[in-house]
Amino acid sequence: MTSCEACKLRRKRMFRCTSAGELAAIAAMKTEHRVVTAGRDVIRQGERGRIFCTLYSGWAIRYVHVADGTRQILEVVLPGETVGLAGVLRGTHAHSVQALTEAEFCILDGRHFVPLAQQHPDLAMDILRARVEDERRADMRLTALGRMSAAERIGYFALEIYDRLGQRGMATGTDAPFPLRRIDVADAVGLSRVHVIRALRELRSERLMQIEAGTLSIPDVGRLAEFAGFVPAPRNRKRVIL
Repeated sequence: MTSCEACKLRRKRMFRCTSAGELAAIAAMKTEHRVVTAGRDVIRQGERGRIFCTLYSGWAIRYVHVADGTRQILEVVLPGETVGLAGVLRGTHAHSVQALTEAEFCILDGRHFVPLAQQHPDLAMDILRARVEDERRADMRLTALGRMSAAERIGYFALEIYDRLGQRGMATGTDAPFPLRRIDVADAVGLSRVHVIRALRELRSERLMQIEAGTLSIPDVGRLAEFAGFVPAPRNRKRVIL
């Protein structure tokens, strides 16, 4: 099977909320199917917003460079999610997107997005609803960064990813894939690597969660949710996946 044929099969699965006309219009925007090695950027902060992308497989991160040379991870990007659209609408990408593992991206021509939204208003509304949910998640994460202890921050962050993986059928029972390194977790929750290691030790000793060999284990999701103040997103809303 060629990469293009594989891409078509994935598109049939992942564009499950779109009509045939919407799917065809989105497919016409595609310029490239790109395999990106771990650690490589597919979008760079400050670049002109010519493209946006769908992550078809693997994991990625959205992040910004900070003045002191460090980075802040804004979001862990999971399969089926879109990145870079804000940069297309704004004209410049305000953040970078990097493959966390080897990843496959569908590269879309941003010049065609506005006509797409005008011709398919239902699709445009679904995209808006998805962005509103992303904003809700970002607001909750900001609250966690500002008001929670180190262990609570990490517990919340892990549960958020676990919940999103569960929506994709990628979390089984108490376990889920978790390829983030300690430094990645630190950059996502605003802690030093040392503080992350201490907090993970605390969470493990309390049998709340542990991260080992690329796997996140949560023995009791409800107990960890109560500890971290996590409320899962509603499951009954229609989600568009570009």
